[in-house]
Amino acid sequence: MRQHTLITAIICILVGLYGYTQGTPNAKTGVVSKTALIPAWIGVAFLFSWLISTLKPALHKHAMHLAVVAAIIGLIGSCMPIKVRGFDFSQASVQGSVVLFITCAVFFVAAIRSFIAARRSRA
Repeated sequence: MRQHTLITAIICILVGLYGYTQGTPNAKTGVVSKTALIPAWIGVAFLFSWLISTLKPALHKHAMHLAVVAAIIGLIGSCMPIKVRGFDFSQASVQGSVVLFITCAVFFVAAIRSFIAARRSRA
């Protein structure tokens, strides 16, 4: 699960950077909104979970629960740009939201399966 967390972190950070660098600037200010970096911050939460899990194996369980919370936030948060802009895939925010949603969904399902397997192995 650690390796999956690291891969998810990297993907989320890259999605955030892509959204920020390829996003449409505001008509009034001429600047891309900082909210485009939200997926990168979710990726930082995954990275932090991976780091805790790697450096302190005794905290692995808690770190993976933190990662699942980040995945849930990513799942919920990725729906907003799609809701606001529809499925206009020409916009970087929609592209990034779809990738973020899929990435967090895959991680969430893998984590739940891992939690169930760990519980069964203890029983």
